[in-house]
Formats: sequence, structure tokens, C-alpha cells
Amino acid sequence: MNVKIYDGVSDADRTRIEEAVSGFGDAVDITEHSGKIESTAYAMRGGLGIKSDFTSGGTNWTKTCSAGFNVQNSSGKKYMLTAGHCMQGGAVTWRRSSGDIPLGRAIDWAYGNDVNQSDYGVVEYSNSDVAPYGTIQYRDGSEGQISRSASAFDGEKVKRVGTMSQDLVGMVLATDATVTYTDGTTLRHMIEASNCTVHGDSGGPLFSGETALGINSGGSYADQPCGDSDSQADRSSFYEPVYKVLSWERA
Repeated sequence: MNVKIYDGVSDADRTRIEEAVSGFGDAVDITEHSGKIESTAYAMRGGLGIKSDFTSGGTNWTKTCSAGFNVQNSSGKKYMLTAGHCMQGGAVTWRRSSGDIPLGRAIDWAYGNDVNQSDYGVVEYSNSDVAPYGTIQYRDGSEGQISRSASAFDGEKVKRVGTMSQDLVGMVLATDATVTYTDGTTLRHMIEASNCTVHGDSGGPLFSGETALGINSGGSYADQPCGDSDSQADRSSFYEPVYKVLSWERA
């Protein structure tokens, strides 16, 4: 028997495959192949750019944000988690930035106007040609598996990706932070991390290993360059905890 492993398989999946066949000895060969095996559908992963057109004050606008995590309910219906402030002004119909692929509509969102003063958006996928994967995509095009969610803890090492930038070197500074943005909106019970972020990264995923932790809401110096070698020691960013949004999803 031959087991083929193609590029794009995560280290965790590779380990699971090797462990599964280890008991068969020489009866099973593992060979590695270039390229990826994917559905012909349009892929959606955390960190990819999303856009929405809307009209405000008689002017047409296009808003850019980032996809967070893909989730599904008990009946198999799939949703994308992103930032609630991305929905402001009537930006509720979303498409993937790359290829201008229709995704779906926001069915629920909050930006400081709910009882928990949260920042989250839930977009229901309606395009059957879109394949929402349980992965995130780095800026170089490689992918990382997301297999679980959890509450963040102080000092936890975390990574963040988005359509405009990524910062893969950070740590959790607080797990119950309150932040007031320049528009006067106050958010509570947020994750604060040392990762930098810039405009357009809103909605993108905060994670540790394969664990989903938060949805990017905003941060300091958001108009300054951001990357893994960011030199601004006092930069910080804020995230809606994923577990709070999943509580809505299970309701």
C-alpha cells in the first residue's frame, strides 16, 4: 500500500498519518509529492481579504477587512467570523477580495452596542462554489491548521495574520481588557496582545498553534508599518475572544 503526502499538509496532519501507518511496517510506503490536492471550489481561509460595497451619505464606498475563522453549526451550515465594526454603514454583503468571489451576508454583528460591548461579525456562506477551510493563510501563501478554540491566557505566545500584514511574534498581555477607540466606542472583555496590526487586518485571526483565540478588532499605531520584525515595543492590539462568539453560534 502507498500513502501519498502532498505539499500543504500541516506538520500535525503529517504526524497523524505517520503514526497511523507505523504499525504496518514495510507493508505501507509513504511518498511525498509536490503540489496540493484541493477542491475546485474557491477556497476561503482565515486571514484572506474580504470586501463589501455600501452607500453612505450618497457616496459609494468599498470596505476591506480580513476573514477570521470558519465555523459550522450542528446542522453543517458554515459561517465566517470577522469583526463587527466591518459591518458599519451597511456593509453586510461580502466577497473574497482575490477574484471578487461572492461569499454571503452578515446575519449578526455587534460593535460596542450589545450587552457585552463586543466586536464580532458572523457571515453566513451562501455561495456553493466557495469552500471554507479550517485553516489560516500566511502572507507567503502557506497554510496553518486550526482544529480547536480556547480561552487565551496571560503570557501565551500568539500569532496574527491579516490581508494587509501579519505578526507571528507576540504574546497575550491581558485577557479581560477594556479599550475605548478614537470613535468613542468602548469594548470590554477583550484579549490584548503585543502583536502589531494595521488598517484592513480587522477581523483576522489570533491563534496559538492550532488553537483559535481571537478576532482582530484594532490596535495602536495602526497607520504604521507592521511585521514580524516590528520595532515598536509599545504596540498592542485587541481581539474579540472566539469563545464568546461561539457561544452565540451554539445558541
